[in-house]
Amino acid sequence: MKAVLAAIDGSPISRLVAQVALRLSKTLGLPLVIIYVSSGHLLSGSPQPSTSPVEPGPTPLIPLKDRAVNEDTRVVLQIVEELLNKGTRVKLLTPSGDPASVIAEQAAKLAAILVMGYRGGGLIESGTASVLKKILERASVPVVVVTKNVDESVLSSLCAGMEGEHGEPKNHSLRGAIDRARRTC
Repeated sequence: MKAVLAAIDGSPISRLVAQVALRLSKTLGLPLVIIYVSSGHLLSGSPQPSTSPVEPGPTPLIPLKDRAVNEDTRVVLQIVEELLNKGTRVKLLTPSGDPASVIAEQAAKLAAILVMGYRGGGLIESGTASVLKKILERASVPVVVVTKNVDESVLSSLCAGMEGEHGEPKNHSLRGAIDRARRTC
């Protein structure tokens, strides 16, 4: 069975991406899978001591060259833990590699729909949106792009028409929603 695949990176929009993906997962009756890709060049390759006389602190989750990535990893794990605490069945994938390539590959294998975030305020150009831009160019499944201004009314519109009379998912709902979106864009 295909799933709703949510690609998150620990940035502030990640929590919103997870919420949208959860809503779609429930509406469509599909499993929820979260993917967090760490770039291979960030892994240090050698275990780091938990503390040193010069630099006390908690044990890194995984040995990384960049402390910011460690924080992103903590945020991702917090999001997954929050979902689990709410009784949500969720699977977490944590591959390493080129984020755009890995996400596109996993989406092709696992996803009925891919949910990603966009932090920018304008057109999707280079820089922070480069992964998103590559995914949009390569995607073999529909991609929902979440921005910071997504609220409950936008979410309700996204899910409108995807449920049957009693809240059960329609079998053709995803295709119908995609077709409606193509006609209106």
